Order: sequence, then structure tokens, then C-alpha cells
Amino acid sequence: MREQTMSKKRKIGWQKYEDAVEEQLSSPLIQLAISHALPEVPTEEADSEKISSFEDKDDQQAMFHPIIALPEEMTHDFAMAASFDCWFGHTNFNITPIIKDILDKAEGVEVLKICSRYRFFIGVGRMFDFKHVRKELEKIILNND
Repeated sequence: MREQTMSKKRKIGWQKYEDAVEEQLSSPLIQLAISHALPEVPTEEADSEKISSFEDKDDQQAMFHPIIALPEEMTHDFAMAASFDCWFGHTNFNITPIIKDILDKAEGVEVLKICSRYRFFIGVGRMFDFKHVRKELEKIILNND
């Protein structure tokens, strides 16, 4: 049997963090969990007595806003997205300690989290342009055999 040597070209695929969060939130499983977590708001005619009782309260506000307790991790995710330009990097090669060090020291990268063997998260500071940061990272990492 002939041994094949396969040299694959390194690639990094980028995914906007907000898009990844949106994908997760639109998952049928997450939708089911959210629907069970929300309080039931009376809407049927049969519940008109409940609505009248609610409307009679002196401290009633113009609209009813149910309070939803978000998981701590989700709250953290939203705060990250509001503070940084957040991206996932998906690779077809191992994220070695050397690559982690390159990512961590790259100009503009304020937050780094290695998610798995082939995926990392970066938060780019607001005073930096992600396109420039991405270009520099790709130049160093993809040409670094």
C-alpha cells in the first residue's frame, strides 16, 4: 500500500460572535426551554378576570414586562458582545501553545479564550479594526509552519 503524505493548507474561518449567539437562541431546544421559563401572561377571554384584577392595581405601569432570569453565562455573553468586537475563529489545525501565545499577544486582541482544539474566541478592542487584526493574525499563523 502506498503511503500518502497530505499537506493541507491551514485555514481560519471567522464567525461573528453575535451570529453564533443568535444561532444558539434560535435552536428548537433553547426555544422550548425559554417558553417553559417565561411566566404565563393571561390572554384568553377566560382569563379576563385575571386581567381586570391586574389592571386594578394602583402601582400598575403602562405595560406588563415579565422578569426573566437569564443564566449567568448568557448575561456574561451579552456583556462581552457589548464591550468588544467579538469573533470565533474556526481552524483546520491544532491551536498549539505557540498559536495561543500569538493570539494572546496580537495587537487589538483584548480577550482570548481557547474553546477547543480547533476553535478560539477573541474580543477585539473598540479602538482597533477587526479587519486589520484578522489580517495580521492570518499572516502570522497561516504562514507559520
